Amino acid sequence: MNRAGPILLLVLLLAGCGEPAGRDASIGAMSEPPAGFHQATPGTTVKLPRDLGPHRRYRLEWWYLTANLHSENDESDERFGVQWTLFRMGVKPGPFETNEPGWRREEIWLAHAALSRPGEHRFESRSARGGTGQAGVKAEPFTAWIDHWQLGSAGANRWALAVESDDFAYRLQLEPQLPAVLHGERGFSAKSAGGGGSMYFSYPLRVSEGEVTLAGKKFRVKGRGWFDREWSSQYLQPDQQGWDWLALHLQDGRHLMLFRIRGTEDFFAGTLVAADGSARTLDPNEFSLAPLAYRDTRYGRVPVEWRLQVPGAGLELEVRSWDGDYWNPGSFRYWEGPVTVGGSHRGEGYLEMTGY
Repeated sequence: MNRAGPILLLVLLLAGCGEPAGRDASIGAMSEPPAGFHQATPGTTVKLPRDLGPHRRYRLEWWYLTANLHSENDESDERFGVQWTLFRMGVKPGPFETNEPGWRREEIWLAHAALSRPGEHRFESRSARGGTGQAGVKAEPFTAWIDHWQLGSAGANRWALAVESDDFAYRLQLEPQLPAVLHGERGFSAKSAGGGGSMYFSYPLRVSEGEVTLAGKKFRVKGRGWFDREWSSQYLQPDQQGWDWLALHLQDGRHLMLFRIRGTEDFFAGTLVAADGSARTLDPNEFSLAPLAYRDTRYGRVPVEWRLQVPGAGLELEVRSWDGDYWNPGSFRYWEGPVTVGGSHRGEGYLEMTGY
């Protein structure tokens, strides 16, 4: 799903604004692709591994990973949530020379890292300009980095994630469990009934082993994750305020990705992934997603419990955020935190909310 908080922050950085713009101005800036940039459209195809690499003819793209982790020591019953994201925003449309010396003004990179556990959330960000090698992405072998933060290939069907900040760190071994899941229309994910959208695919992941460091204490962990790859030049329409996005892992081996974009008329989309890797797009009339309960947080009242129904798949789910506050702060804050799943099936996953 597209990530409004950091993306809108990049819009402001590019515009050179010292103060945050109003929501309407920011969203308006995203509603039409700038001249010279390409736009994702129905019929655009996904080709791998090429599309793991950067798309400099598009204005916005990201490599986005979340993971639900559990301590390998059953007696400790420690749970953690991890988010790591690398964003690229084009100032000018590519292609452009990649061997020019010095900083380039054609693109900006931004990375977010967060570590959560029940009632606790830590966040750090980094930024870079193009042209120095400080940040970038390569498709083969897949590597995405900014400074010493890195996600990339670690051998056959294995990735490694390494993040170290002032007060937390994690190193994870990840294994894509299934072929790439193409969302929407063979990878084109619409974001409104009237047009606009992105190219979007994902990998469900297994965290085979890892280590989390928090307050000087190390935890051996394993778990499940979700990797999103998305790019476009146009996202929200002028009447859209933000979205609610879920990626869920069910104990029966299925996965779900769903989102609601809030606007004059809410827009819904989703993908159901079977345990064997087969995936199908869910039409809005095939499922319902509605908030059940809200929580007062430092930035206002937000929905933290949801009812999710997919009758054709036998799913009657209740999705609950962990206790606590999972805002990623900044000029354009957004919520990114772990959830548990109950009801007809048990599971876990991640909830993202923007525009509140």
